[in-house]
Amino acid sequence: MRQIFKAVCLLLLCLVVLTAGNAAAVQIAKPAPDFSLPNLNGNNVRLSDFKGRVVILNFWSTTCAPCVAEIPALNTLYRNLKGSGLTVLGISLDHSINSVKELADRQYIAYPLLMDSLQEVYFDTYALFGQPVSILIDRSGVVQEKLLGQVDWSSAEFRNKITALLKGH
Repeated sequence: MRQIFKAVCLLLLCLVVLTAGNAAAVQIAKPAPDFSLPNLNGNNVRLSDFKGRVVILNFWSTTCAPCVAEIPALNTLYRNLKGSGLTVLGISLDHSINSVKELADRQYIAYPLLMDSLQEVYFDTYALFGQPVSILIDRSGVVQEKLLGQVDWSSAEFRNKITALLKGH
């Protein structure tokens, strides 16, 4: 019994050490970790390609009701502000590209969608958990905010946050 207790404690210690290392992957006021993921056409897209723009990374899946519910407002925000320097990257955690394409067509999603089917960016690079999760990145590539759960992108609060980032504040 004592050996089992020791083994469990050792396993927990290893998990804490590994988690602590990854937990620092995405931090407020630090540069956003770069990554490359395929879009729905199979072309690789790098986060660093959007330096100089305000970027919203939106991690989601087609089976997540809150994720799907925030798409229309996020889509409107993107359409209204893309000319001012806003980029939205919808990062799907789905395994099937077909389900993502079908939803994108039904919802008329205008912003780029990327596939993180193995969830390497989600888990390994950004150390995230839960859906949806959005990361706000300023024009210099620095993380300004991490938002857990559904966001009302049409609210004055978020419109003001994005507008301030676009102005460099």
